[in-house]
Amino acid sequence: MRKILFIAVAVLSLTSCMIKTEKKSRTITVTGVGTVSVENKEANLVLSVISRNDDVIKASSENAEKMTAVMKAVTEAGIGTDSLQTSDYSIWQEEADRQYSRKSAFLYVVSNRLHVTIKDVSRTGLIIDAAIKAGANQMNSLSYSAGDTSEAEKQARILAARDADQKANVLVSASGLTLGQVINIQEHQGGYATVKNDAMYKTDLRSTPISGGSSSLSVSVDVTYELQ
Repeated sequence: MRKILFIAVAVLSLTSCMIKTEKKSRTITVTGVGTVSVENKEANLVLSVISRNDDVIKASSENAEKMTAVMKAVTEAGIGTDSLQTSDYSIWQEEADRQYSRKSAFLYVVSNRLHVTIKDVSRTGLIIDAAIKAGANQMNSLSYSAGDTSEAEKQARILAARDADQKANVLVSASGLTLGQVINIQEHQGGYATVKNDAMYKTDLRSTPISGGSSSLSVSVDVTYELQ
């Protein structure tokens, strides 16, 4: 009987301790955002050579000849061969237009894309002009990137943390409470806002005017503070 009574008292004491320790502290979670502007240092250009002929062999040969000329032109303009890559080579048929053929009801269309990485954005216009003059007849995309953004990311994190701290202090002060220590931090990459252009550029004797501009890099953090 005494053993049973002792065990019961021990269980009650342990339960009492658990109830006291499970008391949750009050917290507040805020989101801080940091955004910095970074200069674009690289351009990524995608263009195509498209050829049409009622003879598939002739269409393919013409396309190969023009693509070879385009690649030669951009390398002579300062692009290394390691910065060039072809993709999406395809052949299909389409209904013939009198402009291209009077012999056949259908034409063979051959398309080949060229991806160009331009590491000096100031030369982007010159590269586009060289490619078009050599035979490229479709512009697929033009985008920019900032290259190594590690330092910019650090600055964005600092700004995000400061923003979260300011927001937390304003909210807590308005509530008549006191801000305690940081309990948890969770980071979210906001990504980049880059420039894109999917239109074909017109050229003349002057270089196509292209500006790399800048991109914005954002980082957000969710910070949980203890309230006192």
